[in-house]
Amino acid sequence: MTPTILEPTLGASIGGPGADVAALLRRLYRTLATVRRLDREAVVLRGHGVLPGYVDSRGREAVQVGAALALQTSRDRAFPTAHEPGMSIALGADPAAVLRSLRGADAVEGPVTHAVGWALCAKLDRTGGCALIPLGAGAGSAAELRTAVTTARAATLPVVFLSSSGRTEGAGMPVLLVDGADALAVHDATVKALDLARSGAGPVLIDAVLPGPSAWPARDPLVVCEQRLRATRTVDDGYFAEVADTADALADRLRARLTVGA
Repeated sequence: MTPTILEPTLGASIGGPGADVAALLRRLYRTLATVRRLDREAVVLRGHGVLPGYVDSRGREAVQVGAALALQTSRDRAFPTAHEPGMSIALGADPAAVLRSLRGADAVEGPVTHAVGWALCAKLDRTGGCALIPLGAGAGSAAELRTAVTTARAATLPVVFLSSSGRTEGAGMPVLLVDGADALAVHDATVKALDLARSGAGPVLIDAVLPGPSAWPARDPLVVCEQRLRATRTVDDGYFAEVADTADALADRLRARLTVGA
């Protein structure tokens, strides 16, 4: 199936013309900045032996956060692995609990089979809920992923698979290509994918293409989101300073909690 290529729609999917895109961008930026700051703190703690299993997510924040904030949390469910802490944090999980779970991450099975089972229950119960399944490291073995995709297709389950690592086992599914450095574009693509899966079309794959190292720092997800937000002329330097200060304070509290008794 030929992939459907999406361009950023600047928030059209959250209410069409007149939607408060600036409010969405402020929410995206604040969450991205928080996830980035906590990621930096976790990398430091890894160096001190506190989080030996931590895998940094710098550069992938827009995929994790943009997709997470597109969910209708009253009925949808995300199934991130330990390698997508930004998605869990964006959905309101306690950052310390998320990072503590990494200490036993190697022993945790991938969630992809459980996620497809949940989607089957959602379909049978007619809740209108969709499962969002990142296909990063830890999602499951190649055999588990093939089985999950085959099951989701055969039963036309409300599932959105999210890939940013080239693991696109999506033969026979609609594929939405999106800029993985643009949180707003990822958000809008996820809304579209969820709507399609929710309509009874079956599983959908989002392929979020990440920029290569040569594209940095211009394509740093935080920079891209800041540029979009500044273009709305609804914030000034004081806003970005406040976000940074708040994220620093949260990182300080996180460090204190994780190092007590470490």
